[in-house]
Amino acid sequence: MDRYRIGILRVIASLLFTLFATLSFAQNFSVDAPNVVEKDEIFRIVYTCDAEVDEFIAPSLTGLELLAGPMPSRMSSTNIVNGVRTDILEINYTIMVRATQTGVATVSPASVKIGGKQYSAKALSIEVVEGNSAATQNNGRSSAAESNLGSGEVSSEDIFLRLTFSKNRVVRGEPIVATLKLYTRVPISGFEDVKFPVFNGFWSQELETPQNINFVRENYKNQVYNSAVLRRYILLPQQTGDLTVEPSYMVCQIQMRSEGFGRSIFDDFFDTYHTIRKRLSTQPATIKVEPLPAGAPASFGGGVGEFSMDVRLSGDSIRAHEAGALTVEISGSGNINLIETPVVELPHDFEKYDVKTDDNYSNGTAGLSGKKVFEFPFIPRSEGTFVIPPVTYSYYNIKQDRYVTLKSDTLRLKVLKNENASASQQIVSGVNKQSVVNLGSDIRYIFTSSPNLGKTGVFLVWSWYFAAIVLLIAILFLIADKILREREKLRGDIKRTRNRRANKIAKNRLRLAQSYLDKGLQSPFYEELHKALLGYISDKLSIQFADMQRDAIVEMLNERGVPEQERDTLINLVDECEMARYSQQQSEGAMSEQYKRAIEIISTLENKL
Repeated sequence: MDRYRIGILRVIASLLFTLFATLSFAQNFSVDAPNVVEKDEIFRIVYTCDAEVDEFIAPSLTGLELLAGPMPSRMSSTNIVNGVRTDILEINYTIMVRATQTGVATVSPASVKIGGKQYSAKALSIEVVEGNSAATQNNGRSSAAESNLGSGEVSSEDIFLRLTFSKNRVVRGEPIVATLKLYTRVPISGFEDVKFPVFNGFWSQELETPQNINFVRENYKNQVYNSAVLRRYILLPQQTGDLTVEPSYMVCQIQMRSEGFGRSIFDDFFDTYHTIRKRLSTQPATIKVEPLPAGAPASFGGGVGEFSMDVRLSGDSIRAHEAGALTVEISGSGNINLIETPVVELPHDFEKYDVKTDDNYSNGTAGLSGKKVFEFPFIPRSEGTFVIPPVTYSYYNIKQDRYVTLKSDTLRLKVLKNENASASQQIVSGVNKQSVVNLGSDIRYIFTSSPNLGKTGVFLVWSWYFAAIVLLIAILFLIADKILREREKLRGDIKRTRNRRANKIAKNRLRLAQSYLDKGLQSPFYEELHKALLGYISDKLSIQFADMQRDAIVEMLNERGVPEQERDTLINLVDECEMARYSQQQSEGAMSEQYKRAIEIISTLENKL
């Protein structure tokens, strides 16, 4: 019994899935064809369906000659993502036709039968133009353009830029739509150095900025081009007079077929191409902007277009000393982003605050459309029934060519007594602000007697502590100058500087020799010990290191009054270091004893030199 129920459920599920798939597939039966072609051009009409088709019923053609088809093709694929399998099926029926006459060619709806039901595609209307060639290629490129490519030339009729405006004569503030398009009959591989137009004198905003250039076929001057929208702008003129839009520039990379001598039979099957660059530019355009007509109402807020207004209070009643708001909502299409704040008169007993503005509009071909909301916050300070005069707002209606004034109804607000108000708030209850605007006398009494002024202090420059501070600064300056001069003098005395730094440098070298001694490195030890001894004598006696001869050292030490024993000790130690650097036969004990002698002789000479 359970197996029987499970089988029935599976059959029902299968039928529901088939029905759902059939309905969903029927929604995807579509047709694709160019919207404009040239006379005698051969092109395709492709019908696509994503379900198994039982029968395809071809359409009837008017103004077109059937050359081949319908030719079916089938494509299927399977995708598995995260264990979920998706089968994709696409069945195409292609019809090859040729346009036989200019005008509008029609294609009746084609239909398919799926699962016993019939589904139809939409009918087509295709514009057929004369063109400039008796025969065209299947890709829509004219033979004239092909010949230009073969000759290595691309004319301005094969590819060009065009900047168009929805209107060339407007009033100030009237929206204009500017469209920059590229027209071509030759293959393009890329763009360089693009300079988009600059709209001086206009408020401008981009309506369309396609990231991927999408070409569609278009009839321009009875010729078929592949056109693409590069930019679309909404413009609002802010000045009057003749406003000029400077040209826009770009460099297009065009693929050209290479031709030359020595073509073989294989060149007819395998064409080679090279790329050339062609600079394109739009023509300068002039927009004539006229001023708005004279006689604008006082409530004119700069709006140009078609608008409506809604005025409302946050409530019909409110308690005193509580916040409320009056909202003015202006909606419609035009230069809604540039309209000014309407004038609202609130009772004098109301405490007013800054207006809050909320923009909610979108860009469209007719300008900006949406609404702009102005909120006027207030706090009533006394109870009673208050009348708010009607709010008026005027704008210029383009269609009617006149000013239109919008007017709201008179609003009434009942302010109730607030029992929870503080004492300070209750004090102002019942006080009318209008009553304190003009007093009996708006200028208070001015005293004419001599004021009783007293001395409050001594001017800082004439005080004793200011003089003391200046004197102290001068003394500190002299002391600092003397110290700096002495230091500069010492730095200039090279001999004295070397003499003063001799002991420090020798200690650094002896410290390095000590590290080599600890590691048992004989050659580096004696090299540093030798440098320490000779370097110390060179710095102390101001002898150039290149002139450090034995006789010169002995003579200089005698002149300085160094005893013979200490002089001999130094000379002998230098000789031992020189011998040890080449003999490599010294023991560690001898190295330690020589290191101590070097420290002792340098310390002794430091006290006597």
